[in-house]
Amino acid sequence: MTYYEILQLQPTTTPQEILSSYRRLALKTHPSRNKDSPTLPFQNITAAYQILSNPELKARFDRFGEIFKFQENDGKLSTSGENFPPLSTSLTIFEQIFGSSDPFSCDYDVGISDFGAFPGADERNWRPRVKRSEKDGDIFVDLKLNLEELYFGCVKKRKILKRILNADSTFYEKPEIVEIQVQKGWKQNTEIRFRELGNEAFGIVPSDVIFIIQEEQHEIFKRNGDDLMIQLKISLAEALCGFSSEIKTLDGRALHVECNEVIQSGGIKVVHGEGMPKINGGFGDLKIEFIVEFPKHIPEEMKGVIKGVLEQVE
Repeated sequence: MTYYEILQLQPTTTPQEILSSYRRLALKTHPSRNKDSPTLPFQNITAAYQILSNPELKARFDRFGEIFKFQENDGKLSTSGENFPPLSTSLTIFEQIFGSSDPFSCDYDVGISDFGAFPGADERNWRPRVKRSEKDGDIFVDLKLNLEELYFGCVKKRKILKRILNADSTFYEKPEIVEIQVQKGWKQNTEIRFRELGNEAFGIVPSDVIFIIQEEQHEIFKRNGDDLMIQLKISLAEALCGFSSEIKTLDGRALHVECNEVIQSGGIKVVHGEGMPKINGGFGDLKIEFIVEFPKHIPEEMKGVIKGVLEQVE
C-alpha cells in the first residue's frame, strides 16, 4: 500500500486533510485500544503521516514512489530500510499531536470531532479530554468596529497566521480566516474567544485567540453603555421660546424633537428607547444635550427692548 492508501487519501490532498486523517486512524489503531493486536498498522499510519505532512518528503515520495522508504537514524528520515518507524517514535509523534501518548486513559466528551465514532457509541462522535501539562498564554487582537456595526451587528473576517507543527518537529505557517459574528449591542472591550486557535508547539495546548472590540469614535453620537448622547445646537431665541427639529438616528429614521419650555445651556432631554440595542432585548435611551448659542452682537437700540422683556419674566 502507498502512503496515500494507508491514510485513505488522494495525492491531491491538503495538509489539513492529512492531519485529520492521521488523527482519525491513529486513534483507531492506537495500541492502547488494540492491546491484543499488532502495532504495525499504527506504525504504518505514523510513517505515512511523517512523509506526507512534510512538503519536501511528500514531493520526493510523489516523484520516487515505493522506492522512497522510511528509516529512522538518530531521529532522521532516510530513503532506505524499514517502511515504518519504531513504536516508541510513533507514540512520540502521537503525543506531540494529541498531548498524550495514551488518550484512552482519559475521559471523553461527547461532541463534534474528526476522530470518528468509536464502536458501540451509537453513532456519536467522541473527543478525548486530553490532559496536558500547560497551555500557551492567550493571544489578544484588537477588532475595530464603528458604531453602526455595533448597532446592527455584522460579520467580520480576519486573517491570522498560525504556526503548525509537523511530524518531523519542524514548523510551517498557515494563514487562517476567522469569521466573527458581531452581535447587536456589543460594547467596548467585549472579548470574543476562539479556543486553541493559536500556534502549535511541543507538549502544550495551543493558546486561545481573543478578539477585543475597540469602538471607533462616531462623528455625531457618543456612547455610554446602552445609551447614546448627542449635542444639539439651538439659538437663544429657541432656548427661550421653544423649537422643533429632527435628528437622524443610526438606523436612518428622522426623530422629531420638540420643546416648548425654556432650555438651559447644557440641559438634557431624554428620549427613551432610542439608544443602542441591549444584549437581552430592548434599547437604551438617547440623551440630547442642548448647546445654546448666544448672539455675538446686539445693537444698542435693541438692548433696552430685550432688557425690558426679560425683566417681566421670572
